[in-house]
Amino acid sequence: MTKIISAFVSIHIVLMLSGCTLPAYKLLQDAGQPYKVVSSNNFKHLLAINSHSDINKPVIVFIEGDGRPWQRHNRVASKPTPDKPLLLEWFIAADFPAVYLGRPCYFELNDPQCSPYWYTHGRYSEPVVDSLVQVLRDNVAEKNLVLVGHSGGGTLAILMAEKLEHVQAVLTIAGNLQVNAWSEYHHYSKLQGSMDPMLRKTLPGHIRQIHVYSPFDKVIQEEWIKAYSKKQLNSGLIELPVHGHDYAWKEFYPVVKKVLSEISSGGAGAIIE
Repeated sequence: MTKIISAFVSIHIVLMLSGCTLPAYKLLQDAGQPYKVVSSNNFKHLLAINSHSDINKPVIVFIEGDGRPWQRHNRVASKPTPDKPLLLEWFIAADFPAVYLGRPCYFELNDPQCSPYWYTHGRYSEPVVDSLVQVLRDNVAEKNLVLVGHSGGGTLAILMAEKLEHVQAVLTIAGNLQVNAWSEYHHYSKLQGSMDPMLRKTLPGHIRQIHVYSPFDKVIQEEWIKAYSKKQLNSGLIELPVHGHDYAWKEFYPVVKKVLSEISSGGAGAIIE
């Protein structure tokens, strides 16, 4: 991990990307946080690793939500990256070993492999998940991991945990854990080619799962999360009074940070249902 961090710290040249005007890049630059673009066999990814190192703690991996894949129900967005990237802000605020892992076809990386399919219907597909997994294997090898995902990032965190070694825990924030139920409820077209965590095999019992939800969320219904959690071997729920689905979660970072601290220390923690 020391070598990895040193490599990142040595990179002070701001990447000349077409997406440098995105709010995400300004957040990184204002924080003095180095970042780079890495490639898997499938896609390019934005990747940032902070300078905190502790051999006794896992690395926390932050995976952003879906942003804005569609402008309207029948019109695909050309730029799906969120204007207010919630988990990027949490990553920048982290005082523990952490990684921010950008999703394929976000952050305007001029990737010739990209098309709207990969952030619409194929956003939770096998090639997307495999690409995320490969980037972690290539850049954060042999470290215990805690995968943290918001909304669709939570979907991906669960799907990635099936394939990754050394996953200690998964923490989802308003996670879309029943993709088919979500699309049917909102009268969206089915995400052809994407995987649904609810229809996958249960995660191994050694992987701790904590699913945080709000009863006031209009996008993700609490019963979907509860039903998913109930079928898992080692899963708990935390309910928080968040009035919204996206950036409304920002003020609850202290609670999330406390949960991450308990996970990192190996404690059971308090699960609030």
